[in-house]
Amino acid sequence: MSSNTLIEILRKGEAFLAQKLVASPRLEAQLIFAHFLKLRRIDLFLQPDRPLTPPELETLREALKKKAAGFPTAHILGEKEFYGRPFSVSADVLIPRPETEELVEHVLAEIKEANHIVDLGTGSGCIGLTLALELKAPHLTLIDISEPALKVAKHNADALLAGADTKYEILNADFTSGAVRLHPHADVIVSNPPYVLPEEFAALDAGVRDCEPRVALVADDFEEVHRRLIDCAFGNLAPAGLLAIETHPRYSQQVADWALGHGFVRVEVRNDLAARPHFVFAWR
Repeated sequence: MSSNTLIEILRKGEAFLAQKLVASPRLEAQLIFAHFLKLRRIDLFLQPDRPLTPPELETLREALKKKAAGFPTAHILGEKEFYGRPFSVSADVLIPRPETEELVEHVLAEIKEANHIVDLGTGSGCIGLTLALELKAPHLTLIDISEPALKVAKHNADALLAGADTKYEILNADFTSGAVRLHPHADVIVSNPPYVLPEEFAALDAGVRDCEPRVALVADDFEEVHRRLIDCAFGNLAPAGLLAIETHPRYSQQVADWALGHGFVRVEVRNDLAARPHFVFAWR
């Protein structure tokens, strides 16, 4: 049996990541091998004697070295699954997270149809695009202050909305500026704004702190960011429209109070699956 068979190289890759103290080394190695060999994970074990070519070996070697050096797997693969769909990601956007899928679940439990969905601080576009696809919304607006992030969002929109009836708009704007004016008004506005406090940044996992954009993570002035987000949403929501925010669990009740004080008629704080008060829902 060749020493370069798939299963032998996979086992060596798993051992290498374990030696480098990478968390879940078997899973990480399998994700990397499946992606670059264009296989399902199960196929890695259905084709154990498949010989790997020198270019494949080099590609896998470089990917494993990046993982051992602390690079997020999503950046190595160039994509991350979110709500069952592949989203392209880069160092210019946050990597989609499971708790944000929970935000989507909460919205879908409340909203059964929507004409216009808006994603403020869209990043990869994962929240807005997922909701537009699930609700078959005719209109979607993706807004971000970062042009590089919007390039990623546009790539995902072009790929995922191909063949769908949703028309989308990309808007390079700062939702804290007070200048965002949308027509038509939105039925649903969603946002995962920066909410990590500056003093918490250094303690973040190195893969997050060093590899994801600080501007999308950290709220240098938490209250200002959230009050301006609430103001932007209030001015751009249709009557009875919904604002859904993922925010800092420690301050979600304050965010809810700010929304209520701004004029939203009903506001709720909702927990994630870890029982943390992670989401704020406010109805116009």
